[in-house]
This record gives sequence, structure tokens and C-alpha cells, in this order.
Amino acid sequence: MPELSHMLPRLILASQSVARKALLQELGIEVATCPTHSDETFDMSDPADVVAMLARRKLQAYRKEHPSYTLPVLCCDTLIWFEGKLIGKPVDQMDAKNQLQSFSGKAQQVYSGWALWYENQEFCDADRALVWFKDLDEPAIEAYLETREWEGAAGSYRIQGLGKHLVDRIDGDKGTVIGLPVEQLKRILEEKTSP
Repeated sequence: MPELSHMLPRLILASQSVARKALLQELGIEVATCPTHSDETFDMSDPADVVAMLARRKLQAYRKEHPSYTLPVLCCDTLIWFEGKLIGKPVDQMDAKNQLQSFSGKAQQVYSGWALWYENQEFCDADRALVWFKDLDEPAIEAYLETREWEGAAGSYRIQGLGKHLVDRIDGDKGTVIGLPVEQLKRILEEKTSP
């Protein structure tokens, strides 16, 4: 399988996500960021459908705002499915604390959806990874909250940062937990673009 950087040497990441940008750059991809805004409300309950739909909306909003561009455009969205409901970004520190306390010693499903405009085609999909949390005591949660790393992070943690110390293991693509299912994106691009 060719490297993702050979298929996508340069792209526009229509996102403010520092983590996604860093992940793409680690893969050798030249990334320009251009955040886009779209309606993020939803009423579907299937998490994979929700994140794929939200990523597609972002891509459509980007294409409407920027009718002329030459690079591929990538949009993403990430949500957590835990105990029968979708978990997004915390609204404040107390919300973050409550989320982390509820995750202690349990598993959650992280869904990341993506939409890519590439060679005049739209590609869109979603992936799931299972994240198993350690048993977290109050001091561990408080110490993590003090880092402020939870701000703007779905589920109140960042696996690529200090949040990795809260997690026991990941079943699936770590990229999915960061917010970009790299392995799935690579596989689908190879399938769709090979002669």
C-alpha cells in the first residue's frame, strides 16, 4: 500500500484542529489550514452516520465559501459514544471532570468521520476505535484538568498529549481517536484511485 503522503502530498485541512494537522504533517503531508463553519446540529443516533454527515457538511460549506481551489480539501469530525449517548466537547471544566469521572475504568467508542474532495470526487466515511480508560482517582483527574488540555477536545482528553496517561489501551486506529482515521483514508483512496 502506498504511503498516504504519495497520494496526498499537499492538502487543505478545513479545520482548526492542531492534532489533525500535526498527524498529517507527521505523515509527510504539507498542510494548509483553513477553518470552515457549518451547522453541527444532528438528530441521527448512529454515531458513524453522524460524524460522516458532519464532516460532509463541513466540506460542502468549505466548497461554497471557496469556489476556486486546486488542492484536495479534507474535513473531519469526532464524537464519542458512551453508555448509549453521544459525547462531544465539554462546555466547561466541571463538564470535563464529569466526563472523565464517568469514563473511569470503562470503554468508550470514538468515531471519526471525514470527507475529502480529491481529483473532482468526494470521498466520505467514518471509523470507530474502542478506548479503554484506567481506573481514575480524583487526584489524577484534577491533575489532568489543570493542564487545560481538555479544552476543545471531544470527551475531555487528547490521546496524543497527556491524555494518553488516562488510557489503558486502544482497540483500533489511534488516528481515529486523534480525529483522523488515517488507515481507513489510505485504504479507501487506494481502492478508489488505483487503475
